[in-house]
Amino acid sequence: MSTRRGWLASGLLAACALGVPSVPSAAADPIFSPPPLGEGILSRSDDGALYGLVGEARLLGVAGAARLATFPDRRVGLEADAPLLLAGRAGVVWHLAAPWTFVLRVDLAEATRLPETDGSVVSAAAALVDDAYALYRPGRAFTVAVGQLRVPFTKLRQFEESDLALGGVPFVVDRVAPDRRAGLMLVGDLGALAWAAGVYEDRLAAAPPGLAPVAPGVADGAAVGVLHIEWTPVAPMMGSNPPGRVLGARGPLPTPRTDPWFATLRPSLGLSVLARLDEAGATTTDAALSLQFKWRAFAALAEGLVVSGGGRPAFGAWSELMFTPTDRLALAVRAEWDGGAGASGEYSAGGGFAWSTARDRRSRIGLFAFVHRDVERGTAYDGALVIVQAVL
Repeated sequence: MSTRRGWLASGLLAACALGVPSVPSAAADPIFSPPPLGEGILSRSDDGALYGLVGEARLLGVAGAARLATFPDRRVGLEADAPLLLAGRAGVVWHLAAPWTFVLRVDLAEATRLPETDGSVVSAAAALVDDAYALYRPGRAFTVAVGQLRVPFTKLRQFEESDLALGGVPFVVDRVAPDRRAGLMLVGDLGALAWAAGVYEDRLAAAPPGLAPVAPGVADGAAVGVLHIEWTPVAPMMGSNPPGRVLGARGPLPTPRTDPWFATLRPSLGLSVLARLDEAGATTTDAALSLQFKWRAFAALAEGLVVSGGGRPAFGAWSELMFTPTDRLALAVRAEWDGGAGASGEYSAGGGFAWSTARDRRSRIGLFAFVHRDVERGTAYDGALVIVQAVL
């Protein structure tokens, strides 16, 4: 009897282990990390220090667009048959042996969308700066970041825009979630749990002429505080430990087939809270709850948001499903609802594909088509775009 029980126990353990690597690897994806150097490494020393260049160009070819259509990132207005430079980033990343990292990156495409400034060279130059920060990492569980950097409110603000399947965040995220701000952030990695907390200056981006404000109803504030928690109980969503080690595994796309966790169902749960303090002393609080899955060639993301701006709470939600028939071809569909946009809310649905020209899946050409409507008036903000991006 004992022999039979031994065989039965062995069989159950083997069945549970099928498709799962034998070493424990639960680790949350980084909530905040510097841009990857990729092919831009210029120097690497024996003590681990390295520095290099980062570069990115993203071009939109507008195959068709309604009169008031915008791209769902930066609220860039679209004109039919008119190409548009969405991003032209260039910069340097310097990793010292330990524990410092410095990042400086500008976006020259912003020169075509500069808001009115006081006319000084300093103001114009500051408007072009995307990232300018220092990281101090004394250990895995604690990192300090200070400067101009990404604000990790909502799930997709964790990632570089060039890593997103459809080239930009959903319209509802673009409207309510800050992108980059000057501030101080603390980041921690506790294994399956990652966290980030920060305080930043708050300023609302100016909308292009003729378009609605990015966050209507939300006063331009003096400060914003953010808390983000990410729980990943099984394994990193972005490849084997450390997260991102597998080439091409960054971002929300399904991980490549070379990922040892490719055949394992991996969930991740995220919670973000953002509090604004305006110059009059009034506060508003927004929250977002996200759920992510990756399994084989599939990935799914869904997020619900409660936004308190404008004097009334509003609900927003979006979801995205991705499928990679090959590691270089990604198909994606997205649907979203924004109850705080317009008088009665707006909805959008669309999809597209992206073909990567390199193994890291960051340089690509793709198509993104969507319908975007105002519920009350039925106004069409639809668009069809060809997206071409090259990343160093």
